Amino acid sequence: MTILVEEITKELNGKLMVKGKTKIGAFTGCWMARDIIPEIGKKYGCELVLPELTAQDMRVIPNGIETPVYTDIDIDNNVVFKGIIWVAEHGGIVVSFAPDWIECFEIKGSGLNAYDSVMFVVKKEDIEIYPYEAE
Repeated sequence: MTILVEEITKELNGKLMVKGKTKIGAFTGCWMARDIIPEIGKKYGCELVLPELTAQDMRVIPNGIETPVYTDIDIDNNVVFKGIIWVAEHGGIVVSFAPDWIECFEIKGSGLNAYDSVMFVVKKEDIEIYPYEAE
């Protein structure tokens, strides 16, 4: 995933928070690299680590694969994820958020199926951003 940094803040707990844009929408999270310092207006390739989610954290959106994928920031500065499940088997799911951005989740007894469109919300401070290069 690539993020264009638009805002950098330091939280009271000392975490460096980065807010910016990706190909599919707004995004914010905790910057985890000490050797790569974020700069406003610069793009970074990065990997994300999301907290453990349960099937109850995910809401299935009607209309399946035709539902668009995106991320956005809600009123409380949480990140709203919306994606499509491509694989749902053996206690896990693979969710696509963009052609070059998929995430795997371990979820037991989920009742989620391939081609379900899902939405879930994650607190910004629970999202870890690991940049690996500046573009």
